[in-house]
Amino acid sequence: MAKQDFQKVDAEVMNMINRRRILQLIRQHHSISRSEIVKITGLAAPTVSRIVDKLVREDNIVKYSGKGNSSGGRPPLIVEFNGTDKYVLGVDLGATMIRGVLANMDAEILMEIQVPTGKEKGYENVLSNLVDVVERLLNRFGKDPSSVLGLGIGVAGLLDITKTIVRFSPDFKWTDAELYKDLSSRIDIPISLENSTRLMALGELGYGRGREMENFIVVNVGYGIAAGIVVDGKVVDGADGFSGEFGHMTVNPNSDVVCDCGRKGCVEALASGRRIGQLARELLTADSLINKLCDNDPSRIDAKMAFEAFSAGDKFAAGICTQAIESLSVGLANLIHLLDPTHVLLGGGVSLNGDEFWNTLIELTEKRILVPNRAVKIEPSTFREYSTVIGSLALVLDSVLGLELR
Repeated sequence: MAKQDFQKVDAEVMNMINRRRILQLIRQHHSISRSEIVKITGLAAPTVSRIVDKLVREDNIVKYSGKGNSSGGRPPLIVEFNGTDKYVLGVDLGATMIRGVLANMDAEILMEIQVPTGKEKGYENVLSNLVDVVERLLNRFGKDPSSVLGLGIGVAGLLDITKTIVRFSPDFKWTDAELYKDLSSRIDIPISLENSTRLMALGELGYGRGREMENFIVVNVGYGIAAGIVVDGKVVDGADGFSGEFGHMTVNPNSDVVCDCGRKGCVEALASGRRIGQLARELLTADSLINKLCDNDPSRIDAKMAFEAFSAGDKFAAGICTQAIESLSVGLANLIHLLDPTHVLLGGGVSLNGDEFWNTLIELTEKRILVPNRAVKIEPSTFREYSTVIGSLALVLDSVLGLELR
């Protein structure tokens, strides 16, 4: 390669880096003057003006919003992120429900659709249901498809490092499912895939409290259990893209409870919403409030009913829920000792079950961790049940705008 070619590549790379820095600043501040960008970045004023002008006039993701106050000389031009004219689709492909949203680039949700996943009818049925959600979002909103930047999808399972193939999903019973390829042939907008719990972490980094944290863990406690790990402000993928399978950490090697992964004694096998519902159905006593909550139909019992009875003082439900929370606390203590986070943020359906869940979990976890680690804060995730879809929106912005959120 000729010398001038090297110089051209270097200039292009530097321009991309500078564009990313400026765009991140504008998003973080929402409204900022070009002179402030110069001061914060240390870039030359002409460089900032050129990049901002391109973001405004060509990319249409930044807009001028007036002039600021001047202490002498020309008033500074104010720019802000233009998140209202282009759109993003996000999907949480869960084991029981598909939640799809259409949002602007400020992650403000404009429309939402939820449908059953239908996994019991097989892979093709899940794909059809997902595609239907996407088409309904686009059609009902009535927007030009060219204004939709992309679709982010969070899926419960282990994706390969290319983020195109679901190598293994215990929840769906999928092995080497070519999800990206199969969806791309049916959906005519850019698609980005990621593990659903890593998306929860990405959403925290992009839009939630994680913007102010460097080292934290997001734990998804729902039908299954998993973790998204953030170290030095970056989501950890692992060598093959399989990091964060916290739910398949063994916390009781002597347990006879078989996990969906085929092993025994996993956190997920002992502490997931699925396990709580199963235990309540199998061991239900005649005097438990759960009988009334399920209208005397044990097949309807789920974790939410168990926690509702727990909240009402039901001793049977308290025992079932506390048993599951104790297994979860063992796993959390292991994570805290291993990774030394400042925060552990919990999302997923089980985490929505009020004070009984939180008070019991924090008490049991604090008993298991070393005194120096007790400064770690165990708290709800920012977006609760919307954590994965918010992360899927962040994924598209990361992919399309080069915001380097991960």
